[in-house]
Amino acid sequence: MSGEYQVNESKADIDKLMLTYFNFINGKYIEKALKSFAEREGYGQEIVFVFFQSDLDEYDMAQLPRPLDEKHVLIELGYPAVEIEQIAYLDFKTFYDYLDENVKKETKKNPENTELTDLLEEVKRSLYI
Repeated sequence: MSGEYQVNESKADIDKLMLTYFNFINGKYIEKALKSFAEREGYGQEIVFVFFQSDLDEYDMAQLPRPLDEKHVLIELGYPAVEIEQIAYLDFKTFYDYLDENVKKETKKNPENTELTDLLEEVKRSLYI
């Protein structure tokens, strides 16, 4: 985490950010990501990350434009994809809705694989949705 951020607040900007995130983790990383989220742990690949409050130390928290609470996740897209790191704060329900939509796309590719759907249910329980 650097210290200079652009906070995305519009649905269109957040949609783009989440699309980028899923482009990186779909396929071989989605299962690992869901397992992490079920434990309320962040997960990312290369330039895109999801953070829960417990993932951030005091220094990281101090770098943010506003603190991350225990009811939100922080999505971060970093350099070199963008000059200024882009972040978005999502409440758990919104975050879950993006996960749900994405898992449905993934399971269409391989309908026999019910593991992703099961993991998504674990995430839902963990986030109290």
